[in-house]
Order: sequence, then structure tokens, then C-alpha cells
Amino acid sequence: MTFEVVDKDSVSGGNAYDSGQDGLFQMERSWTDVWWGLPEFTAQEVKAAREILMRFATEQDYQDFRKELQLNNRSHQKKIWWPPPERAANGEYFWQGEPSDTKYPVYIPSKGRYDCATTPKLLDQAGVHYFLVVEPTETELYKEHLGGSPFATILELPFADLGQGSIPARNWIWDHAIQNDQPWHWIIDDNVHGLGRSHNNKRLMVYKSSAPLRMVEDFADRYDNLAFAGLSERGFMADNMTVPVTFNTRVYSVTLINSALPHRWRGRYNEDTDLCLRALKDGWATVLFRNFLMDKHPTSRGDGSQGMKGGNTDNVYEQDSDHRLKFAESLKEQHPDVVEIIWRWERWHHSVDYSPFKRNELRLKAGVTPTGNHDEYGLQLIRDTSKGNT
Repeated sequence: MTFEVVDKDSVSGGNAYDSGQDGLFQMERSWTDVWWGLPEFTAQEVKAAREILMRFATEQDYQDFRKELQLNNRSHQKKIWWPPPERAANGEYFWQGEPSDTKYPVYIPSKGRYDCATTPKLLDQAGVHYFLVVEPTETELYKEHLGGSPFATILELPFADLGQGSIPARNWIWDHAIQNDQPWHWIIDDNVHGLGRSHNNKRLMVYKSSAPLRMVEDFADRYDNLAFAGLSERGFMADNMTVPVTFNTRVYSVTLINSALPHRWRGRYNEDTDLCLRALKDGWATVLFRNFLMDKHPTSRGDGSQGMKGGNTDNVYEQDSDHRLKFAESLKEQHPDVVEIIWRWERWHHSVDYSPFKRNELRLKAGVTPTGNHDEYGLQLIRDTSKGNT
């Protein structure tokens, strides 16, 4: 296998596809105002020469069309390109750096996944020390399967099987960070299996580097009213999106938390959205980065179908087919002023109106000056010449 460092601009934009999420990420301010000292981000706006609108008389006609074009059954795309955009071979290009630790502690609450959790392995190769936070009934299992990592420290919770999902563990983590004088702390789901970077209209994987996490930390240290910052899921950053950050929205799964916040995790469902909304209503700001991304495995349902076993499958993701409706109703009850319940993509969803928070401006700390060239955090674009055309 042969690798070479390549000019990052050689993986060009070209055609791209539209995820149908363009309306979700409308910006009220210019992202360039905050993009000093951060990794370079460029993306070309891709416009179609011609467009057609297709209508289907029946659901079966629509499904037959998707099958004919071999569209992913889980895809929510409303727009597609024809012919499909050319792509580099899977894994042919990727970003790589030198493993290094984060500035702030990383906590991974985990339950029932001692033999399949992916986040520990991801952080091991990135050189990041982390706390595995587990229930006492599973401590020995986690030590056996994951305790051998030089980067892992296992923390045992003082409770077990409370039936409240991950909420008690997340609040215990918050207290642990405060007791150790940590102004910020990470909570990362245990089913994250990859980090990536979006640049030049391409989403590529990031290996052997904690750059995505360290960039978020450096950004957070600039402001005195930032509540949460984190990474978007890879599926919500289409190749033709031209904005690398969303302000004042929900942050989830890979989240840097301001330990000084007066709020705590609560409820049972949609706890990340609820926590972000409470902070936003109090005037805090949130930032969701999309230049760096994360990939995560879905959690299995109560019947064991789909996704990864363990986690909150038994006490949150019940076998009840209406669990998504319960999720939406719970958030609607907590925030009736900004939440609606909608039916989309053949299932129930909550829809949050974040527009009331568009004026929650980030406030620089005293003495912080917006200066500095782009910082690539040691990342280099690598090509595996054993894949694709050489």
C-alpha cells in the first residue's frame, strides 16, 4: 500500500448532490466573521443547468423509481443529480495528522456496549485520553474489553439501572468536571466510529488526529457566552453546502459543554435539544461545526432490529412503534413556543423553530482579538495510490 501527501486543492469540487437539507441551515450572519485562525474551508456553489419536477401517482411508483435509480432506502434526498457526480474511490483520499490529546476532559457514558463501543477505538487512534463512565454492574466487563487501552480511564457510577436513560450519568459527569475544576468538558456518545472533514466540496475521513476536537476547544475559549459547541453528523453536510458552521441550534453526540452553565440534563427523550433550547432562551449561544464532522452508528430499537445493541435500547428506544411520537410529544410539552410535531419521511418528528435565537450573538472575551491565518492543525491530505486510478 502506497501513500502520498497531495495538494489539498487537487481534490476539486465538480458536481455535487443536494441532500434536501438546504433550508435547514439558513444563516443570519456571515460565518467568515468568526473563521479566523481556523482550518481553511472553501466550497463552490453548484448550480444546475436544467431542472425537472417529478410527480408520482402512487407510493409504489415512487418506490419503483427509487429502486430503479438504486437510491438508498434511508435517504431523504429530494433532489438528485444526473448523471450521479463522479467520486474518488472509497478511502482513496483522506486527512491525516499526528495523534495528540485534547485540552479538556472527554467523557464517554456507556452501557451494554463493552464489546462493541466504537468511540474508544476512535479516540485511541487519535491519541485522546478519555473517561469511560459505566455502571457498577458492568465495570469488570468494560475493564476486560476496553480497560487495556493506555488512553482509557474507567469511572464507575454510584448507581445502576435507574431507568432514566443516560441523564443521571450525564449529570454525574458534569459534577465530576466541576469538582476537577474543568471549565469545559466533552460528552461523546459511545457509538461514534469516525471523524471527517468537509472542504473543497468533498467530505473525507480524518485519521490519527484529534484536530476536529481541538479546533472546537480553541474556538470555545474565545467567547464568554458560548454554552455548547460540537460536530455535525456527516449525513447533514452535503458536498455542495457552502457554509461550515451553524449558530444557535441543537448540538448533539459530540458536544463540548460549558461547565459553568446553570442548567442540567433532564427528562428522558431529546435531552440534547431540550438542554440547548433552555440555554438559548437564556441568551447563551451554541455553535455546530460542519467543516469537521462525525459518523455514528444508529442505536437498535427495542426489538433488537437495526443499529447497535446496548445503550438506551431497553429503557428509551422501546419496541413500541410510536416511540418517535413520544419523543416529539415530550419536547413539545417542554417547549410549546418553538416546537411542532410533524409527519415526515414516514415517521413522526419534532420541528424546532430556532429563529427566535438568531440574535444570540457570540461575545468575545476581553483581550481576545480576531487575528490569525488559517490553522490546519497538522492535517495533511493523503492519497492511497492503491485505490482508484493511479
